[in-house]
Amino acid sequence: MKRSDAARAGAEKLKQAEAAIDAAVRETAELMGLLPTLRLDAQLSAVIGQEALETLGVTLTHILSARRTIVKAHGDLAEVRSQIGCGALAQGDLGKVEGGDTPRTSGLRAVDGGRAA
Repeated sequence: MKRSDAARAGAEKLKQAEAAIDAAVRETAELMGLLPTLRLDAQLSAVIGQEALETLGVTLTHILSARRTIVKAHGDLAEVRSQIGCGALAQGDLGKVEGGDTPRTSGLRAVDGGRAA
């Protein structure tokens, strides 16, 4: 297998792993948001389900920790890619907007000195 093919295969698997963690964050957060609504709709005491909500909070903390570490692994793998002599790999459409190649900035803009505001 060529190094570039190996880098692409690794990048694809990393993308899938990152997406799985993001899905776990989303699903857990949605569950946490739903439970109080269900409790209120059922006219149950706030005491009901408190421990479950706290446990889900701990779960979410662990998932966020996993997300933090996979983001670090992403950077570490970029270093590996450089070490094996492969250039940057573009995967998917992240960073592009419809109709152009302008990167998404989440509302950030460049200011004097090259900083973002």
